[in-house]
Amino acid sequence: MQKVHLIGNAHLDPVWLWQWQEGFAEIKATFRSALDRMKEYDDFIFTSACAAYYMWIEKVDPEMFEEIRARVKEGRWCIVGGWFIQPDCNIPSGESFARHALISQRYFKEKFDVMAETGYNVDSFGHNGNLPMILQNSRMKNYVFMRPMQNEKNIKQSLFIWESRDGSRVMTYRIPFTYHVRDESLDLFEKIADMNEGLDEMAFYGVGNHGGGPTVELLDWMHEHLDERFEYSDPNAYFEAQDPKKLPVLCDDLQYHAKGCYSAFGEIKAANRQAENALVRAEKFAVLSNSLIGTAYPAAELDRAWKNVLFNQFHDILGGCSIREAFDDARYVHGQSLAIAADVENFVLQKLSWNINTLKGYKVGTSVSEALAEEIGTPVVVFNPHPYEVRGTVHQRLFRHDSVCSVTDKDGNQIPIQCVRDSKTNRWKKYARLFEATVPALGYSVYYLHKKKDNKPTPNPFLVTDHSIANEKLRLTFDPKTGDLVGIYDVENGRSLLSGHSRIALYDDEKYDTWAHTIDRFKDEILYEIKGLLTLTEQGPVRATMRSVQTFGDSTVTRDYSLYRDSDTVEVKTTIDFREKHRILKFEYPLTCRDPKAVCKIPYGSIERPTDGTEQVCGDWIALSDETGGIGIATDSKHSFDADGSKLSFTVLRSSIYADHFGQEYRDEFCEFTEQGIQRFAYCIFPYTNDADAERRAVELQNPLVAVPETFHGGSLPLTYSGMKLSAPNVIVTAIKQHVSGEGIVLRCYEAEDRDTDVTVKLLGNTFEFSIPHSAVKTYWLKDGTATETDFIE
Repeated sequence: MQKVHLIGNAHLDPVWLWQWQEGFAEIKATFRSALDRMKEYDDFIFTSACAAYYMWIEKVDPEMFEEIRARVKEGRWCIVGGWFIQPDCNIPSGESFARHALISQRYFKEKFDVMAETGYNVDSFGHNGNLPMILQNSRMKNYVFMRPMQNEKNIKQSLFIWESRDGSRVMTYRIPFTYHVRDESLDLFEKIADMNEGLDEMAFYGVGNHGGGPTVELLDWMHEHLDERFEYSDPNAYFEAQDPKKLPVLCDDLQYHAKGCYSAFGEIKAANRQAENALVRAEKFAVLSNSLIGTAYPAAELDRAWKNVLFNQFHDILGGCSIREAFDDARYVHGQSLAIAADVENFVLQKLSWNINTLKGYKVGTSVSEALAEEIGTPVVVFNPHPYEVRGTVHQRLFRHDSVCSVTDKDGNQIPIQCVRDSKTNRWKKYARLFEATVPALGYSVYYLHKKKDNKPTPNPFLVTDHSIANEKLRLTFDPKTGDLVGIYDVENGRSLLSGHSRIALYDDEKYDTWAHTIDRFKDEILYEIKGLLTLTEQGPVRATMRSVQTFGDSTVTRDYSLYRDSDTVEVKTTIDFREKHRILKFEYPLTCRDPKAVCKIPYGSIERPTDGTEQVCGDWIALSDETGGIGIATDSKHSFDADGSKLSFTVLRSSIYADHFGQEYRDEFCEFTEQGIQRFAYCIFPYTNDADAERRAVELQNPLVAVPETFHGGSLPLTYSGMKLSAPNVIVTAIKQHVSGEGIVLRCYEAEDRDTDVTVKLLGNTFEFSIPHSAVKTYWLKDGTATETDFIE
């Protein structure tokens, strides 16, 4: 006989239309209520997720925490989720999902002697296609979600096998109707029972969103009216009773519920990615410093910072759909994490650079006269966090009358240098230098600045006019009237990448709420007169830059398009002063490719997206190409785009109202708009060749080389060092960190080109080989010269 498993729960949004302090209080009250119901009803079972909530209860009410521990042991309190909170499941990096699992599952094991078996994101708005692989690596074999619902994504039945690209599978259940059947919706119990003949279902009951859980009145009614088809249960028991061999298999991501959430309130999305990158980079440098000079690894500080970032990934925070005060709180939380990461990075790099012998062959203790200082040059140590050699640029700020005429590497070779405008505004504003640096993988190189040394003229590779810039690989052409980029010519391959003017496009957002519920595309364009002004601000020999200032309405978009020597990447630093309300801003690029396909980044991989003009979510890069090529666009913080035939557009911002939840008829003069005023972000455009190359460009955009100014001193370290060598360019390293035990190093990577690959890794004195299946993620624990495969829990 078909069974309906009754799942007692309380959907708990710690932040949404309230701040986290109120969410904290609701969690206390909800957990207390659930424990009291257990005393009153012997068959009542409660299900709850989110490690953060349990940590709060442990801290504020140890006695209640002990009650929960006893109920977990008894089997009447089911821990699900295995992650810190219920995050947005599209925007976070793959590494964030790994840290959700690491911190939460180990906490559950330590405190309750269990790990969650069932992933649980019932309110998240979409679920990336690699979640089955991520869940398996989090030691979860089942998954529960609700959104997108049946009208948003047609799936034949509520229970199915979900498979990711690498072949990982989890048994998955979509909650029908709602995750909080309650007094006002009692008819849903029968509707759920009648859904699919012969298929067991789950009915999630209890007051939710602001917490609450099952009430006395609800439980009394259920005990009186529900027959033998219904049984009090939990998700683990439900999945255990199912036969996976009889279930259909779905190989796709689970999208969409609220497409507007991927472009709403860009500040929170930018801070999330900035904090993720800062912490991963700090971990790598901390491991490097520990390996070379024994610097203590700051595990506790980094753990605290990661918890902040993970909390701010809650779907209503990262999705940009909470109240303004909630984002004020989130800003402080991200700030703490960024401060911790910056402190860790600076400390370990300063200590490393202080231990480098910068005297270039002179004996330690040599008195460094002014003449000798000029001969040696002022040292600058440039660090590379990436697992491969990087050629990048260094912006070196000089003080007052300091003058640098040339830069040399450790062997005395002259390096191209350029005078650039600094961010200060006084008579020393031009006292900054830009120079090229080539730095080995997970390592550093020392460069030297000279005040008087002869600077042999460096050939200038740039050809510039008042409306174009070009290097050896690309030529950019602009419209002087509108400021639009109208041409990208691939010199090496002899082809144009754009078929016409790129442009700024604005669309109406007034009819949508913050989530853009029920919308599949933004289509109502609002025409503005756009005026442009072009200024050639830099012309080599390291970088050439064309500044485009475009005005429309009460707003201004300023973009600095830069080409670098011998590079096929267009870097675009963007500043927007936005004053329009209820508007969507997109940057659109018409391409020459025919019948193209669109591909974008998702956590630990990529996925193909439709080219029908519908709004789509993306990670750090998007690409549109055919068999002859196309372009890729990588950004530091934008996560929404559309591909319409051969036109590629990414959504820059939406000036919606804060927490406008189906609120069109309730708007008044007190509404506050998001995305007003100054905003900055960066993106780059490049000829697309493959996913691994696109990923590297995105990672380098978000994580440039790091320079530390030094002085003359001895030390045990050489002038250059490489800590890593990776044999396979299609394998992307996402983490190098200390093992959670404090012993050894963890290396995590994934395969980006959908092919089985044999890999050789040399990392800080360790050499090992492994095979990685197509599109898979792998985690290795390096200890005492041995590499052991593990998972996110380590």
